Amino acid sequence: MAGPEADPLSPEPTKRTHSGATGWEAVIPLDWNRLVALTNEPVPSHLKRWWFCLGGTPAYLLLIQITTGILLTFYYQPSPEQAYESVQRITYGIPFGWYLRGIHKWSANLMIVTLMLHMLRVFFTRAYRHPRRINWVFGVALLGLTLTLGFTGYSLIYEQLSFWGATVAANLTEAVPLVGHAMATFLRGGPEVDATTLTRLYVLHVGILPAAIIAVLGLHITFVRLHGVTEYEFERPDADARTGRAGTKIGVGLIAVACLLTVAAAAIAALRGRPGFDFIGYVFGPTASRVIWAIGAVAMAVAAVAVLRRRLAGLLLVLTAAVLALGKLGRDLLLGEARVPALWAAMAVGVLVLLIVALVLHRRFIVGEKADEPATFNFFPDHAMTELLIGTGLLFLLTILVLLFPAGLGEKANPNMTPDHIKPEWYFFFQFRLLKISPGLAGMTALQVSVLLTGALMAALVLWPWIDAVLERVAPGKDVSVYVGIVGFLWFLLFTVWEAMVE
Repeated sequence: MAGPEADPLSPEPTKRTHSGATGWEAVIPLDWNRLVALTNEPVPSHLKRWWFCLGGTPAYLLLIQITTGILLTFYYQPSPEQAYESVQRITYGIPFGWYLRGIHKWSANLMIVTLMLHMLRVFFTRAYRHPRRINWVFGVALLGLTLTLGFTGYSLIYEQLSFWGATVAANLTEAVPLVGHAMATFLRGGPEVDATTLTRLYVLHVGILPAAIIAVLGLHITFVRLHGVTEYEFERPDADARTGRAGTKIGVGLIAVACLLTVAAAAIAALRGRPGFDFIGYVFGPTASRVIWAIGAVAMAVAAVAVLRRRLAGLLLVLTAAVLALGKLGRDLLLGEARVPALWAAMAVGVLVLLIVALVLHRRFIVGEKADEPATFNFFPDHAMTELLIGTGLLFLLTILVLLFPAGLGEKANPNMTPDHIKPEWYFFFQFRLLKISPGLAGMTALQVSVLLTGALMAALVLWPWIDAVLERVAPGKDVSVYVGIVGFLWFLLFTVWEAMVE
């Protein structure tokens, strides 16, 4: 017998859903099984190595930047009369304002560092090749937007560095052919850097640039999901690769011994509490120096163990330490600050030899899969938990940096007094040094030449996937792009250290 029909005039009509679902599945009518499958795509096992998985770190630091930036805007006042004083009040007056500003500053620096490292990894593994060329362009755009965000950020402090940095940036912009004058006028809000400039930089920093970064980042992640993560095939280490030949054994031994000697020197320096030192333009106090020496000792001890086990992570630590040591030794020699120049020169030669040995032996180190390692692993919970741990570690690192190197304040901006020595932030040292050494050429000023060189370099970076395709056709299998990348990175490093060393 059929049940009673529903009365359309009844005050309680029958409730139905499109799919017959109940609970949250009815409130949010999604195919949850399909969503879980979409977000839990198997991840290639090589992403367990940290140097292959740096893309998430800048995104995490961007989230920290947005959070701390929103909190700082509650107290910052974007006007020439109030900007410097409001930053001063945040730093020294508001409870924990110094910590909030320090986190914002250091996360910006780490975001640029990790983004550069991520792009270097993509470049040297040639993950930009077809069909991922457009995603490389998005990555370069993210780098440019991030550098611009850093520039607008320190311009808002309205100290001498801020004001005269904005002045130099406007002059560089004006030197751009055809559209330079219009762009510089838009940036300044008139013919000179004034109150209107600060307002425009503020709007760029808190509104336009973050929105642009989020939009480009969304496109970047979308294309990563569409193309999938680049998969690499590594040779599985066998007995011969683990043991190696006699020359390889000697080279690995030299690297390990150098690491252990560094551990001993760093431990002694930390225990004795030696006074602070000037490291390529940055002066560290005694307390910070002891912490740095202690961290260096631990890092090189880990590197020694990893090198002896032929792990590429240990070799990367050694290469990083060697480059930093060469920068320090070279600075001391050039500026005459080495206590015993002959000993300093011998140390520089030794570090250079160690660097060459490490580069020659890099193919003898294990980077591939273990014999019993599966080809993939789950995004949830394995990779997600790893990213969560990395994020926690970054917060810890940022707190240590803020405690050791708190954000300070320089002199208030004075449009009527040009400082004797002014420098931008470290990530613009390359451009600043290029500006200083660029000659006048073909009727162009040095400023115009440096702008054209910078534009050419950026164009080459954007178009590199297509340039690499041409190089591969001309010299197939010769890895020309790798050698070009090494020369380009060393050029960037040389100009950055050079500018850091001089007054």
